[in-house]
Amino acid sequence: MAPAALAGIARRGPFEATAETGCGGSTIVLSNASKHHTVFAIEGENRTISALRHHADLLLERVEFVEGESKDTVPVHRFRSSLDLVLLDGPHAYPWPQVEFAYLYPHLKVGGWLVLDDLQIRSVFELFEFLKHEPEVALEEVVVRTAFFRRTGVEQRGPDGWQLQGINRSPVWRYSWRDRLRDLIRGRRR
Repeated sequence: MAPAALAGIARRGPFEATAETGCGGSTIVLSNASKHHTVFAIEGENRTISALRHHADLLLERVEFVEGESKDTVPVHRFRSSLDLVLLDGPHAYPWPQVEFAYLYPHLKVGGWLVLDDLQIRSVFELFEFLKHEPEVALEEVVVRTAFFRRTGVEQRGPDGWQLQGINRSPVWRYSWRDRLRDLIRGRRR
């Protein structure tokens, strides 16, 4: 994560509770900015979690490491409180950023920040494009390749509500032109 993006996280603090997928420099920043920080990560061959636990700047007493693949750990995790900030920077292969979003976003309080890192990766960029059209979040800024969204409201869609999602307001013409033409012809006959 770019130093300017890490500074963007720190600038938005202090926080009561935060969570991130993946770990690294952001974990150190969030351990200092948050009273309770939950990290969903795997140890990996670089032994990232072990190295972080011994880093002089990490406030270990404020960090809870939930080890394992986020697709397994995030859906079953029970948070103590709502979250002030969620950072999605775990696995980047499709659909894992979207899955992490689906399970973590409901825990993000109104006024909290949703941070997406690595916009240069198509699967993350697609989530970014989706969020730009959603009425309950507002894009505050993009720093290098990290997007900062602010949650402005609560979803009002019900169990599906795909028609109410901003990204679905415009049809995909390649596949909908026949329906639109049929509607136009029927309209003229009336």
